[in-house]
Amino acid sequence: MLSLLKIDFKKYFFSKTFWVLGLMYLGLIFMILFASEWVLNNVVKEASTQTAMQIPTFSLYEFPLVWHNLTFLGGLDVIKLIMALMVIIFVTREFTFRTIRQNVMNGLSRTEFLFSKVLFIFNLSLFATLIIFLSGTILGLKNSEQISISLFFEYFHFLPAYLLEMFTFCALCLMIAFLVKGPILSVAVLIIYYIAELILPYSLPESVSPYLPFVSMRNIIDTPNSSLMKLFSINFREYISIPDTITCLIYSVVFIGVVYLVLRKRDL
Repeated sequence: MLSLLKIDFKKYFFSKTFWVLGLMYLGLIFMILFASEWVLNNVVKEASTQTAMQIPTFSLYEFPLVWHNLTFLGGLDVIKLIMALMVIIFVTREFTFRTIRQNVMNGLSRTEFLFSKVLFIFNLSLFATLIIFLSGTILGLKNSEQISISLFFEYFHFLPAYLLEMFTFCALCLMIAFLVKGPILSVAVLIIYYIAELILPYSLPESVSPYLPFVSMRNIIDTPNSSLMKLFSINFREYISIPDTITCLIYSVVFIGVVYLVLRKRDL
């Protein structure tokens, strides 16, 4: 495993594109995580002024709800897009520069090559989860009136759920990159499929549409409740969706399985 990590590390560490996308990701996610409460409360204040209705402000960063709030924000599509670019660009480069063939010629088996890519997307997903954990810890400690071990860990299960959401998404991007092989076309296919999934639920039976890939990923972590939502008697799910979790696990295995079959059958 360590040798596979070292091989991939050399590919990414010396890539300017990787660092540019990484810095874009960090800048965007920190801006969203740390500025969302300020933005939302300013919107609430403006709405209160215009409607002459007293709408309470709220905190996104208090324990234990900070984990639900930040994992939901961290799963926004604009953040996932940068993650998708990182996966697609660096997987398709293996075909563009024929490094996949060189790796196999140098003794790396196709299964080991696939495992290196699975490690890559897992590490990306783990890094994204670590960002949420560090941000949630800092913001929670700073903004919570009460702090205790039980409050800190009460909603902690949203973090592994977020890890699974990001890993499933990255596995989908990995599959598309292997099937299409071109970076621009792969991104186009991902976007087209994303748009198609927005339309498909209207033409599919209600028993089927919740099990579409993007829908399942999105449904693992529901929209967080807030004082604003409760004011209008709107309540969302405050727990992890087990059916969607199982569905995402199955999709992860299927996506990686498809890549495995492609690697076995395709001439490198």
